[in-house]
Amino acid sequence: MKDSTKFILLVKRKKTEFVVLFYILAVLITGLSLQSFDELIRGMINIFKIPGNLITDYMVIAGIGPAFVNAALVALIGYILLIINKVPFTGRAIAAIFTMMGFALMGKNVWSILPIIAGVYIYGQLTRHKFGDIIYFALFGTALAPLVTQSAFVFGWGIIGGIIIGILAGMIMAPVGAHVLAFHEGYNLYNVGLAAGFIGLVFFNILRTYGYDCVTTAIWGTEFDREIKLFSIIFFASMILMGILIDKNGIKNYHKILKEPGTLVTDFVNISGLGTTLINMGLVGFVGVAYIALIGGNFNGPTLCGLMTMMGFGSFGKHPFNIIPIMVGVWLATFFSIYEHNSPGPLLAGLFGTTLAPLSGRFGPLVGILAGYAHLSIVSFIGVVHGGLNLYNNGLAAGFVAAFFIAIVKGTKKDTSQMKAEYKEVKSKYRTVLTKYKIVKDKSKAIKANQVGDN
Repeated sequence: MKDSTKFILLVKRKKTEFVVLFYILAVLITGLSLQSFDELIRGMINIFKIPGNLITDYMVIAGIGPAFVNAALVALIGYILLIINKVPFTGRAIAAIFTMMGFALMGKNVWSILPIIAGVYIYGQLTRHKFGDIIYFALFGTALAPLVTQSAFVFGWGIIGGIIIGILAGMIMAPVGAHVLAFHEGYNLYNVGLAAGFIGLVFFNILRTYGYDCVTTAIWGTEFDREIKLFSIIFFASMILMGILIDKNGIKNYHKILKEPGTLVTDFVNISGLGTTLINMGLVGFVGVAYIALIGGNFNGPTLCGLMTMMGFGSFGKHPFNIIPIMVGVWLATFFSIYEHNSPGPLLAGLFGTTLAPLSGRFGPLVGILAGYAHLSIVSFIGVVHGGLNLYNNGLAAGFVAAFFIAIVKGTKKDTSQMKAEYKEVKSKYRTVLTKYKIVKDKSKAIKANQVGDN
């Protein structure tokens, strides 16, 4: 019996690994087919040399083909590390891979992520942690990749200098990432974005003290709408179709996902299976596509990054019911602010701001809308504290928004799950008292009957 259970788990794990690899190779093949070999090489070299701090659209820098190839190779590195360290391919693994893939369209490249990963590995060796236990700090921690390229090419420290500072940043990623989780209590899905923001803030301001400055940029593509929109639709539709093929009851079981609030850690692969999770990922991606289309935004490297990240976390906390209120909140905020709803900042805030989905899932859509509304204001200005070195800028902003709302909501009302738990407790106590009352009553009747008999 135990052997058969192990075999079933192995088959499920391999199936998930195969699906993830399929999509990595699909992006790689698409990239290789779009431009000539010479153009791909030149484009990749441009990507390797660009600082990559926010916002840098690799499609503008190198073209769609090299950007896709870079994205696939970065994701493949994460995939191989998970395989080598025998980390189970659950929702968290899927989210990590597709987040890496997405941000390799606007800030990460094949070489700039390696020092961060190496730093986390060295930390594990020094503290006797298995790398497999802290690997997600390494994968998500590649948010600080611009720190490596900025040091190497802008500060003039060369490749070696960039590698050294990347390793140093990676070495403190795991302890900081573990610590900040308590700050927002799991209501910010991009937890490492908050950690990377703090680390980026420290490094950025220390560097400024010695005359090394960096600023956010705005390299934003406007000519890729047709191609990237078509790619996104095919990509997300294929996920839904694959989910249905893998699990014929996938749609039937979808309600299990929609019932989840999505707080860390909510792993949809473990809850409902791979098939249903893929369906959810595809639907979450389509919600993002619809949002961009409805507000008249551009489809380019950064927005495809937002879609990839949303879709990836469709396996690890996000679903249409808990992300739409956040997006509505961001959209509403643009009507009463200085920002255009389809300009780069607000558009990305609408996509990446869905990291606050657990607030909506736990406390209801009204809180989600308010959180999204507040998020736009915070994320629009917080990037200056790290100079664009933290690619997960929305994760940093969302950490503060989540902590703010958690403090208010918990101080003014109880969430549904807490109320249900307290109701069950009261009901249990009532039954206990009722049982004791019946026992006492029965004993009283028995005593009276004995007294009557004696008389």
